[in-house]
Amino acid sequence: MKLNILPARAGYLWVKSGFALFAYKPAAFIGFFTSFMLMLILLGTIPVIGNYLSMLAFPALTLGMMAVGNECVKLKNNIILPMTPPPMLMAWMTIRRSFKPLLHMGVWFAFGFAFVLLIGAALDGGEFAKMYMQGGGISKELVQKDGFKDAVLLTTLLYFPLAAIFWFAPALMNWNKMPLSKSLFFSAYAVYKNWRAFGVYVLVWAGVFSVISGTVLLIASLVMGGAAAAFLLMPMMVLLSAIFMASTFPTFVDCFQHQVPKVPKA
Repeated sequence: MKLNILPARAGYLWVKSGFALFAYKPAAFIGFFTSFMLMLILLGTIPVIGNYLSMLAFPALTLGMMAVGNECVKLKNNIILPMTPPPMLMAWMTIRRSFKPLLHMGVWFAFGFAFVLLIGAALDGGEFAKMYMQGGGISKELVQKDGFKDAVLLTTLLYFPLAAIFWFAPALMNWNKMPLSKSLFFSAYAVYKNWRAFGVYVLVWAGVFSVISGTVLLIASLVMGGAAAAFLLMPMMVLLSAIFMASTFPTFVDCFQHQVPKVPKA
């Protein structure tokens, strides 16, 4: 395994490659992502512990979407064996094979995220953490409560280093056979060494989400009204989230020279 140190421009190319990879097999990415989200929704219905159980699934989602990308690249380059299951099914099979280490990783992620929420709760008495874990919308009264905005901002900022620790860890565990502690260390180290590229990556994706969601809301509001606009925004956000997750695979390929053909470019 070799870690590549990439220029800032790589962040933009990762986003571009994510769109191209998604466009090659959109049904595979949407199918896996929506089926995984449905599983999380079902977990969330379990009384008391449902939302906590869903937090364990983050590493599995990351690995599953990267596995879909891995299979799509193989298909595009015609290096896949006959009778191989489709990418979506291969992703679920990958998760099943690595279920135990993914569960261990999920427990550590849940502890980390709970710690981040706990720190943020010190600013607003736990209002944001309660809303996040128990669900519900953001009301005007809630936003105006003392410390709520600060808690949201602090929680968001603290989430970035947590995400860095777990960004590559599922893939390193699955394809490079690293133990848990080593995969977490090298994931954090890789993001740290490529912080410029990841900074551009985050900024570009923030721009994509803002521009597309804003445009959809504006056009839909003018044509069909506010209620219809909010209704249309949900599938658009699901679509963008699936494309975002598709773009995680190019980050792994470029940073760790994962041995598959190059990700298709737009």
